[in-house]
Amino acid sequence: MDLNNIYHRLFAHFGPRGWWPGESSYEHFIGCILAQNTRWDRVVPVIERMKEKGILPPEKFLQLEIDELAEILKGSGTYQRKAEYLQHAGRYMLSKGWDGTPDSISEETPVLRNELLSLKGIGPETCDCILLYVLERPVFVVDAYTSRILSRHELCSGKAKYGEIQELFHSSLSPNVEMYKEFHALLVECAKQYCRPNPKCTHCPLNEGKEEQ
Repeated sequence: MDLNNIYHRLFAHFGPRGWWPGESSYEHFIGCILAQNTRWDRVVPVIERMKEKGILPPEKFLQLEIDELAEILKGSGTYQRKAEYLQHAGRYMLSKGWDGTPDSISEETPVLRNELLSLKGIGPETCDCILLYVLERPVFVVDAYTSRILSRHELCSGKAKYGEIQELFHSSLSPNVEMYKEFHALLVECAKQYCRPNPKCTHCPLNEGKEEQ
């Protein structure tokens, strides 16, 4: 089974996922930071709180003292650290001229990726979420769910590094922002429902004779 086959099977089974949820790129951006090591259902009320206060754009939340911002981020996990990460990332995006639209930043994707990765608290997954979902660059996001599914279907080793798995997607698929978004979301859904730590293979759309453990 190759990646194209996996994508079409998952899409036929789950349908379009419409991920990343949110009404604006500002929500997507904040969600990319706050979702680190945290369930999404804990992030949603924090974003709603920021929306009610009118502080979703970086130029708004950067007017707050870091302790004040951290208080607003309570509930999103390590909220004090995330307040710091959000401030660093927000200043960076503003320095690039970001106005909430992907076209407002013109630098080439490799340059942006290297610069984002140099920011405190921004690892490869968060960085690529910003590139794909906020700036609409064709960069595939790899997460633990992706690694689990691909390793179980012998498309990569269980010890494959982030860059190795990402390169597999980039070399196997045409660069397409919307498809990359959809594929990432489909993999997440498959892992949550079927490809769990104790897999439920019987009804999985990717099942090819695999037995549940």
